Amino acid sequence: MIVVRVLGAVLLCGLALRCSLFEPREPEPPTQSSFDFRPPTVPGIVITNLQSAVAQKNVANYISCFADPSRTSREFSFEPSADASALYPSVLRNWTFEDEQSYFQNLVAKATPNGFSNLLLIPKDSIITADSVIFSFDYTFTFDHTEAGFPSTARGTLQFSLGAENSFWMIYRWSDFKTTDDITWSSFKGKFSN
Repeated sequence: MIVVRVLGAVLLCGLALRCSLFEPREPEPPTQSSFDFRPPTVPGIVITNLQSAVAQKNVANYISCFADPSRTSREFSFEPSADASALYPSVLRNWTFEDEQSYFQNLVAKATPNGFSNLLLIPKDSIITADSVIFSFDYTFTFDHTEAGFPSTARGTLQFSLGAENSFWMIYRWSDFKTTDDITWSSFKGKFSN
């Protein structure tokens, strides 16, 4: 009787090993909204979230960095670089939160498969007041896309004005300036706005 039980246990163990019961399984892919987004309780987290959203091509996290008029009293505004304003005057005039979201959705839709995207920010200056922070950065924005003939890298200087509401910080004003021979980020917005 003991021999039968031992043989039965050995047989069951052999079957379990053969069926891959004890082998690790493939991890499930993460959902889009979980990528590295931290609650923006301080201004610097907004900047980190923005960089992560660009690198991961995550539209939900990208747009969460900006003042959404449906959730805050602050109005988002964008001041494009002068060169991009001349190229895309009707598109970049009166840029809104919805325009920002639409532009980034369109850009992500035209991303090359496994293409590189990155936002490099080099701090220049910051001004801190009781209820807002202004950051200035030299930037290099890189986004591989399928739009033939349009550059994949933009460079310039930008200024973000951030404010807090309900203890969460957001970008409510963005100004873009041309400082190199490359196109500016504003040109990306004009090109991929629709």
